[in-house]
Amino acid sequence: MQTAEVARLTTKPDGKAVLEVAGQPVFELNRVGASIWTKLSSGLSVEEINRQIAEEFGAPKERVESDVAKFVEVLRDRLLLYDEN
Repeated sequence: MQTAEVARLTTKPDGKAVLEVAGQPVFELNRVGASIWTKLSSGLSVEEINRQIAEEFGAPKERVESDVAKFVEVLRDRLLLYDEN
């Protein structure tokens, strides 16, 4: 998967982040969401992201898998994430 080139993540001092598209804020993300976006942007697989997020935040694997899948779906629906075909 690849993130859209027009999307940028800006991190705030409180750990939250804003995902901007063409300079306009689209989503405010918590630390978990920002971490998922960063990992997607670096080209990691969803499986590897699930593993890293569960470890990084001490969350149950099943919950992480569900949350990551939902976030990926939202990003795809908004054309911010797509397959590299």
